[in-house]
Amino acid sequence: MACTCINLNLNLDGNSCLSVLWASLRLCRPKSGIQKLEKEITILRAKRDDIKNQIDQAEREGRIPTNQVSQWLLEVEMLEGQVADIEQDFQSISYFSCNCFNPTGGASTTSQTQQAGDQVPIRESSNCCSIIRRVAKKLGEANELMSRAGALDPIATVGPPEPTVMLPISHQPPVGIESYVEDIVGYINGGEGNIIGIYGMGGVGKTTMLKSIQQHYLPKHTIFDRVIWVVASKDWQLKKLQMDIAKSLELMTLKESDNERTCGDKLFSYLKNKNCLLLLDDIWELMDLQLLGMAHSATEQGQHQQQPRKVVVFTTRSETVCTQMKADKKIKAKCLDPDQAWRLFEQNSDKKFLSSDGGINFVAQELAKECAGLPLALVTVARAMSGKKSWEAWKDALHQIRDKHEWTTIDLSEDSVVMYKAFQLSYDSLENDSIRECLLCCALWPEDYKIHKFKELIPCWIGCGIIHEFNVINEAFTKGCPHLEALVAASLLEQCNDQKDIRYLDTFVKMHDVIRDMALLMVSGLKGNGRKWIVKAGIGLSHLPIQEAWQEEWQEAERASFMDNEIASLPDYGASTFSKLSMLFLHGNDSLTTIPPSLFPSMPLLTYLDLSKCHITKLPMEICRLTELQYLNLSKNPITRLPAKFGCLCKLEYLLLRKTEIKSVPSGTISKLSMLRWLDIRRAFPIRGCLKNGRKIIGMRPISEWWWDELKCFRGRHKLSVAIVINVTTANIKRLNMLPNVSIWNLTMEGGNFLQLQTLHLGTLQWSCNVSDNLESLSFKNVAVDKLMLTAGVGRESSFGCLKTLHFYNLRKLENISLNGVGLCNLRELCIHSCSMLKDVSWVLQLPCLNLLKISRCFEMKEVISNVGNTNSSSSIQRLSLSLVPNLNCIAHQPLYFPYLEYVHVYKCPIFKKLPFEVEILKSRLKEIRGVQTWWDNLEWDDESNKNLLTPLFIPFIERTKFEKKHRPFGQGGCRVFIVLIFVDGRIVGFFDGFSMYLNLIDDS
Repeated sequence: MACTCINLNLNLDGNSCLSVLWASLRLCRPKSGIQKLEKEITILRAKRDDIKNQIDQAEREGRIPTNQVSQWLLEVEMLEGQVADIEQDFQSISYFSCNCFNPTGGASTTSQTQQAGDQVPIRESSNCCSIIRRVAKKLGEANELMSRAGALDPIATVGPPEPTVMLPISHQPPVGIESYVEDIVGYINGGEGNIIGIYGMGGVGKTTMLKSIQQHYLPKHTIFDRVIWVVASKDWQLKKLQMDIAKSLELMTLKESDNERTCGDKLFSYLKNKNCLLLLDDIWELMDLQLLGMAHSATEQGQHQQQPRKVVVFTTRSETVCTQMKADKKIKAKCLDPDQAWRLFEQNSDKKFLSSDGGINFVAQELAKECAGLPLALVTVARAMSGKKSWEAWKDALHQIRDKHEWTTIDLSEDSVVMYKAFQLSYDSLENDSIRECLLCCALWPEDYKIHKFKELIPCWIGCGIIHEFNVINEAFTKGCPHLEALVAASLLEQCNDQKDIRYLDTFVKMHDVIRDMALLMVSGLKGNGRKWIVKAGIGLSHLPIQEAWQEEWQEAERASFMDNEIASLPDYGASTFSKLSMLFLHGNDSLTTIPPSLFPSMPLLTYLDLSKCHITKLPMEICRLTELQYLNLSKNPITRLPAKFGCLCKLEYLLLRKTEIKSVPSGTISKLSMLRWLDIRRAFPIRGCLKNGRKIIGMRPISEWWWDELKCFRGRHKLSVAIVINVTTANIKRLNMLPNVSIWNLTMEGGNFLQLQTLHLGTLQWSCNVSDNLESLSFKNVAVDKLMLTAGVGRESSFGCLKTLHFYNLRKLENISLNGVGLCNLRELCIHSCSMLKDVSWVLQLPCLNLLKISRCFEMKEVISNVGNTNSSSSIQRLSLSLVPNLNCIAHQPLYFPYLEYVHVYKCPIFKKLPFEVEILKSRLKEIRGVQTWWDNLEWDDESNKNLLTPLFIPFIERTKFEKKHRPFGQGGCRVFIVLIFVDGRIVGFFDGFSMYLNLIDDS
C-alpha cells in the first residue's frame, strides 16, 4: 500500500486502484499520518546529508555526482517541499469545515486548479480526506526514495569528457614552414614511415610546424583515431610524460603509484588497436616509445591484415637524437632566407610605418639581417621596435646589436649569440625597470609551464615588491595587467589558450623555452650583471644538494626556485647557508611534509616565501625569525595551526592561507600584523553548520571563529583586503560590515543547502562600503533559496562598482534573480552552474561590460533571455558557453544583437537548433564555434550559405567512440540516462528510462 510505482500494465485501471486505496484510508486520523511522515522525512534528510557529505569530498577530488544521485537528490528536495505544503494545509484546516468524507475534495474557493502543461506543482485541496490521501502517497514516496538510496553506488564519477585541446597558431599564416608541413603530411598519408624527426636550433619554428600538423589532422580523424600532443622539454621525466598522455586520452587507469613500466603497459594496452598520431615537442634525448604506448607497429611482409598505425612526429634541437630515435625521416628546420625573413619582420611590426620613411625602412632591413633568419629573433626584434618612431632610435638599436665588443665577451655558441642579441634588444626596449623585472620573474617557473596570470604571476610581482603603490589589492592587480600586456606585445610571453574551458581562454601565459634560456642566462651570474639566481624548477629533484661544491653558490644566491619537484625532505642548514637569499619557491612539492627548524634562520634576508601546494602539516616556531618576510603563501597545505609568535613577523604584508585546515590561531596572531595588506583565508577553516530544531546538522563540525576574533581587532597601517568564505546569514554580513579597516575583495557565501530561504535580499543597505565598494568577486554556493535580489538603496547606486565576477553554484531551488537599481557596470564574468529551476537570465542585458556568460546544468531553462525589451537590444558578451542545458531551444525569441561575440561553445543542448546572431555582424569578429559534430550538422539556417561562411570557424568537440562508451560503467562519464515522460491530459503519469517502464501515481485523478 506504500508503494508508489508499479510495473506498467496496459490493462491497469488506475482510478479503481486509487479508489480502493482512498477507501482504506478514509477513516484514518490525519495527524498521526503526518507525524509518521515527518519521522520518515527526518530519516530521509539524514541519509541525504550523508550523501551530500560524500559528494563534497568527491568534488574536492575532481569528481561530480552521478546522474542517478543528482536525480535522487532532486526528488528528495521536491518531496520536502510537497510535505511542507501538506503540513501547512493541515494547520489551516478548520475542524468544522474540513469536509473529511467528501471524496471530491471539497476544495475551497481559494484553492488553485492545475492546468494542463503546468510545470509548477499546484497545491491540492485542503481537507482531511485529501490530507490523508496525500500523506499516504508521500509516505510511499519517502520509503521508495530510502530504498533507492542503498543502490546509489558510486556516489560520484568523473565529469563529461573534456574536448581535446587544439593549440592555436597565429591568425597570420606562418612564414617559411608551408613546404615542411606539406612534406610531412604527404609522408604520413603515404604510409612510408612511422617515426619523423624535425630538428633545428631553438627558435627556428619547429613547434609551429608541429601545431600546423595537429591543425591538419585533429578535426578530420580520417586516418587517426587519436591525435596526442605532449611537451617533453629539457628536464623531462618519463612518468610525467606518461601521465600527460593519459590525461590527453582521458585514460583513468594510470595511477601515481604505478611505476614507469606499468604505466607504459597500460598505455600500450589501450592504444594497441587504435590508429594514433603522437606529436612530441622538444625532446633532448632518446625515449622508449613503447613506454609511451607507441610501439613501432609497421606492417610485416606477407601479413594480410594491416596493423593499426602508430606515427610519431617529434621535434628536437639535435640531429643525433633523430638518429637515436631511429627516425624513418629526418627533416632539418632551417632559418629563413632573406625574403622570408623580411616578410616575417614586416608581419610583426607596423608595415605602413616602415614604408613611410625610407631611412627607417633601410635600417629595419639591416636589423632583420642581423637576426640571421632565425624566426624567434625576427619576431622579438620586430615587436621590440614597433613602438619606435624616430630614425635615431632605430639606428641606435642597430648599433647596439652590432656591438661586437659586448657580444664577444659572452661564452655562447654563434646560434645562441644571435638569439641573445635579439633578447637583449627587446629587454632594453621595455618601457621601464619594473616591466623588465616582471619578465625575469617569469623564468622562475618550470620550462613550458602555463602560468596563471591572477593566481600565480601577478601575486608574485606584488609579493616581490615590483607592484607596491596601491591602497587595496584590486589596484595592485589592475597595475599588473598593463605589464602583462607589454610583455605579450613584445613576444616575450605567449598567451596560451586553455580551450577546455571557455573561462580560461586568456588566463594563462608561458615563456618560449628559448626566451626562458636567455632570461636565465641574464640572471645566472653572467659577467657584469651582478645577479645570481638558482632555478631548478620542474626537473624531478627529490632532494636539495648540500655538497661543498654548492656552498658558495647557495651563499651568493638572491633567488631560488625549486617549485614543482618531488622533494620529500629538506636537510639541516648552517646559519650562513643562504645569507643573501630574498626569494624562495618550494611550491608544488607534494611530498614535502615538514620544514627543518634550521632552514629559516639560515636565510635572514628572506622577503618572499612560497610553500603552497606542499603537504606541510606544521610550521616550525623558527619561521618567526624571518623578520624581513613580506610575502608568505601557505595555501593548499593541511596546516591546522599557526605558531604562537606568528605575530612577530612585523613586516609581513601578504598572507595567503587558502585551502588550509586551520582550526584555531593563538589570540593576536593575525591582528598584530600591522603591515598586513592582503589576507586570503578562503577555505582556511571549516564552515560552521546551522542549528535546526536545536540540533546540529549532521556532518558539520564545530569550529572556532578565529577569523572574526582576529579581524575585529585588526588595526593595521593599511586597509586590509580580505578573501573569505562564510555562511550566507544576516549575522555574518553584519559582522563583515563591522570590521574596522578591512575591505572585502573576494567573497563566497555558502548555505550547504540546509539553509531554507524563500527570498534572499542582498540590498546595498545591508552592506557597508567595507564589503561592497571594493568587492571584485562574489559567489553563492549551495543555498536553498527561491529568489535572490540585489537591491540598491538611496545614494548607494555605486555599490558593487568593482565587481568583476559573479558566480551562482548549486542553487537548486533558485527560480529568479533580480537587480533592483544595482548597476554592476563593471561585471565581466557571469557563471551559473546547477541552478536547476532557473528559467532565464534576462537581466544580463543590464550588464554593459559583460565579457563571459557561462551557463551549465540549468535543466528548466528554455531560453536565456525571455525579455529583450528594446527592439535594438544588444549584448556586450564576447564568450558564450552553454553546457548541459537540455531544454534550451534558443537564446531569445526576439531579435538580439551580439556585435562583440568571438567564442561560442555549446555542449549537450540537444534542442538548441539555431545560432543567436546574424552572420553579417559576426564575419569580422567571430573566431570560434565549438560543439559536437552532430549538433552542428543539425543546426537550422535561414540561409544555407550562412553555414558555409561559418563552417571554417567550427571546431568539433571530440567525443568517445561507441566502443569506449560501451565499456564504461553505467551512469559514468560519457554515459547518460535518457528518460521519456508519459503524459495523459497534459499531466505526467509515468516514464520510460530505457530499462523498465513505470506508472507513477502522481495525481489524485
